[in-house]
Parts: sequence; C-alpha cells; structure tokens
Amino acid sequence: MKIIRFLNFEFINKNYLDLGNTFFLIGVFFLPSALPIGGIFLLISIVISFNNNKENFLNDKWNFILFICIILIILGTLYSSIINPSREILDLNKSTIWLNLFNWVPIYFAFIGFQSYLRSEKQKLLFQKFLIAGTVPVIASCIIQIFFNIYGPFETLFGTIVWFNYDLNLEQLQRATGLFNNPNYLGMWMTICLPFSITALKLEKKNLLRSFFLIILNILIIYFALKTYSRNALIGILISFLFLIDKKKLIYFTILFFLSFFIFSYLLPNFLNMSPLESINLSQFRTLEKLTSVNLNLNQPRIAIWSNAIKFISMRPMLGWGPGTFPNVFLENAYLKIPLTQYQHTHNLIIELAYNFGIPIAILISTTVINLFVKAFNKIKKINKSSQYYFLSQPVLTSLSIFFVAHITDITYYDGKISIIFALLLASLKNIIDENIEIKNNENYLLKAK
Repeated sequence: MKIIRFLNFEFINKNYLDLGNTFFLIGVFFLPSALPIGGIFLLISIVISFNNNKENFLNDKWNFILFICIILIILGTLYSSIINPSREILDLNKSTIWLNLFNWVPIYFAFIGFQSYLRSEKQKLLFQKFLIAGTVPVIASCIIQIFFNIYGPFETLFGTIVWFNYDLNLEQLQRATGLFNNPNYLGMWMTICLPFSITALKLEKKNLLRSFFLIILNILIIYFALKTYSRNALIGILISFLFLIDKKKLIYFTILFFLSFFIFSYLLPNFLNMSPLESINLSQFRTLEKLTSVNLNLNQPRIAIWSNAIKFISMRPMLGWGPGTFPNVFLENAYLKIPLTQYQHTHNLIIELAYNFGIPIAILISTTVINLFVKAFNKIKKINKSSQYYFLSQPVLTSLSIFFVAHITDITYYDGKISIIFALLLASLKNIIDENIEIKNNENYLLKAK
C-alpha cells in the first residue's frame, strides 16, 4: 500500500509539473508582447514549482544565500522608509518605495520557480523555441512602426496591454521602440534573444525551410536592434558574434550582416517609397566618438549621475536610501549640475543596489551572481563543443554577458519583461552548475530540433 501511495504521489507530482511546464512556456511566449498574460501564466508555473519543491528549495546554498539577501532587502527598506527615513523622502509617498520593492523581491522567487522548467535538454530546447516565437510579435511591431509608419499606442484589456509604437516623426532621435516604451528596452530584448536565435539556426542547419526562416529572423533582430541607436545594443550584437560564431564562419556572417544592412537600409526603403537614408542614420549612434573618448568631464550626464550616487551611498552606506527614492534625493543633494534635472536611477546596476539597499547587500548579490556565472562558464569550457548540451547552454552565458555589460552604463532591468528574462537566464545558469557534466561530455552529436 505504501508503494502504491508513493507511486500515486509521484504520478500526481509529475502531472502537476507537466502542467506547470505548459503554463511556463505559454508565459514565455506572451512575456514580451502581453506582459500581464505572460505574467499570470508564469506566476501559476512558479506556484506549481514551489508546491512540488517546497521542502527542498532552501536546502540549496545558492537559493539560501539569495533568500538571506531578500530578507535583508526587506528589513533595510523597512528601516529606510519607516524607522529612520531621510529628510529628502519625508514627503514621498511610502507606498512608492514599497511598490518599487516589487522590482526585486518577486524576481528571487521567479529564479527559484523557473529552475524546475529549465533542467532537461528538452525543456531548454522548448524554452528556446518559445522565446524566439515570442520575439516575432516584437519584430512585427517594429515592422509596422518603421516601414509602414503605423503608430500607437495600441491598448487592450482595459489598458493593461500596451504596444507603444511611438510616432517616429515626434521623437527627437527617431529611434525604434516597437511595442516597448523605450528604445533601450527594445535593444536589450533583441540582443538578449539574439544568441538563442543564432544557436537555433545552428541546430536547424539541415532543415532548409527552418534555416531560411531563422536567417530572416536573425537579420531582423540585428537590424531593429541597430535601429534603436543604442550603444549597448551594438555591443550586444558584437558579443553574440564573438561568443557564438566560429572564427572560420565569422567572415560569412559579416558578409551576411552587411548585405542585410544594405537591403534594409537602401533597397527595401526605396521599394516602400522611403528616403534611402531614412532607414538608418549611423551618425545617431555617436558610438565611435564616445567609445574611444577618454574625456571624463564631470558634467557629462553618466559621470555626474555616478558621482552623485556614490556621494549618496557614502551618506547611508549600510542600509541605503530605499528603492525608488533616487529622483528625490538627486534633486535635493546633487552637487554636480547636469542639463536634465531628474533621473530615475543610477545607470549602473551595482551602484543601484548599493544606493537602494546598502553596500553589504550590493556586494553579496553581485558576488553571488558573478560566482554563479564563473562556475557555469568553467563547466561549459570542459564540454565537447559538438554536444547538444553545449549548444543549449552557450547562449545562456552569452545573453547574460550582454545583460551584465549593458547594465554597467544603464538599467533596463526595471522593465518587467527584462527583469523576468534575467530571472529565466539566471535559473538556467543555476541548472548548468547543478547538472552532471560527466554525462554531457559523453554526448558528441548535435540535437536535431523537432
């Protein structure tokens, strides 16, 4: 009887996880284009995951360390907002601080819950496919915005789902946003998804129809990432090329890149009666000048923001000022004046953590995430590069590298879609560390996607 009960319990648990995995994949698909819908499905999948692993999730040292961080973040926010608030935020609605806390705490539980759905190679492959499929609506929104001049915002479900599609004629820089409300968010999403799309092309190289579709998809992702005129997007594309493309094949991808650039910048715009130079104006990047400049003028916006933020951190180094308070504190205490009078964040993720929650939390979270990344990187280095495991793990490291580099000079994390995909990538990273590498090294064949 005990054996039967155990088998029934295992069968029920497996069915629940299968259902959770279905909800998880649906959530991944809707994540970029319909966040409330995707969020509901992902939340259900997280609840199911916790229900099946409620006795084990804190036994893992990585989960436990981050759990301690979350507890300290909540206690620090309580201290900064209620027990000992600074004079700069006395007039600030305290609910603003606690609402901003939701940018951080739920991501921890998402990181824990998503691990159940990113373990097997089948799960990883399905995640890759649904992530790519979910990016297709983003590309569609860019196409109608840039090529057909169809502008939004488009709203549905009582305004909970919005495709912004800003009028490019009204935007000073004429930067593509697609359905996002900021071009940097679009650039971040495209470049995070690019490694998975490139890897999918490698896995489908024997299927001509799928390969053709993925080639077009990769070209569009690269093109619209460039059209955001985001330096981080450009750097993300370069990281994808360097990490994922063999040196022997790099020349072919370079030719393909410039050919697609020519088609979308000159031939297609002419066909659509657009100005030949309307599609991309490289002067808007201002990239070479800024990337090669060593002039650290303290009145430059980024330098001024970081300098002020470091000053603020020194004023409350242990527990920080609380999330969402930076604009108020900046207006009250900024000692370096810059043209714009208000900034919403510090434009550096580690500085942001230190400002919000104190230096100890910033160090603990940063070192934990970096340690996860290094351990996963060292594991993947030992794996046969022709194995299916390698092809499904490498894009995770590449996408996280793009995320880390971009967040040195900007914070797109505050967009819910970006923070959730970060949790997905981090959960995948955690599973790479947990998996048995001995088994993976014995596999010397490519995965044939079905």
